Amino acid sequence: MPGKASGLREHKESYYQTKIMEWLKANYPGSGFFWKVQAGPYAKRGIPDICGVIDGHFFGFEVKRPGGKPTPLQEETIRRINAAGGTALVVTTVEQAREAIETWKKEAAK
Repeated sequence: MPGKASGLREHKESYYQTKIMEWLKANYPGSGFFWKVQAGPYAKRGIPDICGVIDGHFFGFEVKRPGGKPTPLQEETIRRINAAGGTALVVTTVEQAREAIETWKKEAAK
């Protein structure tokens, strides 16, 4: 059936980006700063869709629709952010972003 995948309605990436941004802003109002990277002729290519800082730690979330894959440039950017000490990954859901933040918090507390 058109518009259906695995029984779930498919949305544009912007739908998932909005859900994640809303959750980040609601859950980290004082300790976080987040922004949506806008594409355009002057934008650096490969930067994650959502960037932010929580308690001094950089996060980059490359948001993809279910089953979506990052480009080679996006994969390289994610690798470089992680190598520099930040946290970057591909996510689709709020839960995946939450898990990444919680994992970092547990590691930082050690």
